[in-house]
Amino acid sequence: MNESDRRSNGGLRRAFLKGCAAVATLTLGPRIAWADDQNWSTFKRRFIQNGERVVDTGNNDVSHSESQGWGMLFAESNGDKETFQKLWEWTSKTLQRGDGLFSWRWSPKVAEPVADKNNAADGDVLIAWALARAAKRWEESRWAANAQTIQAAILDQLAIEFQGRLILLPAAQGFTRGERRIVNLSYYVWPAIHDFAQSAGGEQARWRRLEADGLWLLDNAAFGTYRLPPDWLSIGSQEPRIADGWPPYFGFDAVRIPLYLAWRNEQARLGRFLSAWQTPQFGGKPPAWINLKDGSVAPFPSSGGYEAVLVLTQFVSDGMQTKPPFATLTDTDDYYSASLKLLSNIAVREAPLAKRT
Repeated sequence: MNESDRRSNGGLRRAFLKGCAAVATLTLGPRIAWADDQNWSTFKRRFIQNGERVVDTGNNDVSHSESQGWGMLFAESNGDKETFQKLWEWTSKTLQRGDGLFSWRWSPKVAEPVADKNNAADGDVLIAWALARAAKRWEESRWAANAQTIQAAILDQLAIEFQGRLILLPAAQGFTRGERRIVNLSYYVWPAIHDFAQSAGGEQARWRRLEADGLWLLDNAAFGTYRLPPDWLSIGSQEPRIADGWPPYFGFDAVRIPLYLAWRNEQARLGRFLSAWQTPQFGGKPPAWINLKDGSVAPFPSSGGYEAVLVLTQFVSDGMQTKPPFATLTDTDDYYSASLKLLSNIAVREAPLAKRT
């Protein structure tokens, strides 16, 4: 697995929350029924091939378990059952392994599209979560069973005991370095893990522990001037450190950390991200990456998706006292930027309810 390849006012708020009250008791599945029709139509037209495969336009049109999981989340959130079903059918047929997890990449331009059978934990979590939400929305017991199978496989193969903590490995193979382990904190999809910990079944305690230990690890992953977590973290007997073999960046992967934290309404944990992004030298726009060792930043601008994550993070950090912000897809958005925008829009809708579960 080549991971380098991965890459308003109080009255308005009260009215918004009042409109959500009918679904506030849900602990799993869509917490609010809504549709983002124009953005979703644009995303389908530009990034979903044959209605079944989400293409990464910035990476040779490959598909990832991550992209399929996000696509399924978008379809579910927009009430698009037909597209959800097609995405899931392609994913299960093409990427799912015998152990329940998913090969991480499908490449359309090579003889063997799934040459690397290794998985990616974020894709596994996203697919399981999308299935659980879809099962709740459309009362489909088969999707609930699929979700439970994947969740069990994640706990069995990726959640490991390590020095008194339960950690999430990025994949089943390839992330052991002697006495240390490599972790990608952006693979902890906090709202999904929290939902798994609240759902019926016999493994809630392990999901709760994975959530708590993961948040502890995140809180202790603080590097550079801005005390930010890196894309790739090495943990072991000594304190966490930036993993060798990857650029020492808070960047393409780690930008998802505040997105998922905001989605879970982890307001108290958002400050360091905002402090970094709002540094005057950045002009109010997040850099594509920040080097956590020397403080340098990317020589190219970040995408509009990063800005959507910033606005979401500010919205939740401010206690959601302003009009909810929503991002719009443009022709300049590639797959990743568009995905960050749609994820941020869903998070804006669901974050106000996250603490009620």
